[in-house]
Amino acid sequence: MTLVEIIIVLALMTVIAGMTGYGLSLVSNKPVQECTKKVEIALNRNRTNSMGKKEAWVEFYIKDGHVTVLEHTLSGRAGATPLETETTIGDRDVNMRLTYSDGSVVPLDGTHRRIAFARDSGALLGDESGRVCTKIEIFKGTYSDAGFKQTINLVPLTGKVTIE
Repeated sequence: MTLVEIIIVLALMTVIAGMTGYGLSLVSNKPVQECTKKVEIALNRNRTNSMGKKEAWVEFYIKDGHVTVLEHTLSGRAGATPLETETTIGDRDVNMRLTYSDGSVVPLDGTHRRIAFARDSGALLGDESGRVCTKIEIFKGTYSDAGFKQTINLVPLTGKVTIE
């Protein structure tokens, strides 16, 4: 074998290794982990704002195929206008489903799913129907018990947010 042939073989192997690495990154669980971390941050920020003499709540929903969070903050001053911050927190293939205190499981869709914390204790408040969200599961594609997912547990009494 000549030096030119060896260089060509090494170049082809490098290209194949690069394409394999790129393909593996597409099927990795990094988007799920990033979305989970962003959900945890939004919930903890909301709980802190709620206990800091502000009225605050967070809404999760799907917008243009992406998990989106809308954070509302309203200071205690009379006549103050609410501050709303909308952020896309999930890739196109990342989905969520919420489990409520009554055992119902609701997949995230275009409907705004509200989670709020009490101002005095930080405990979770119920939604319009009185249900309290106790678990959020974040996964890629369609839900499967066998597939990779991350779970955020919410403690209703204290409002503590933990990732499983």
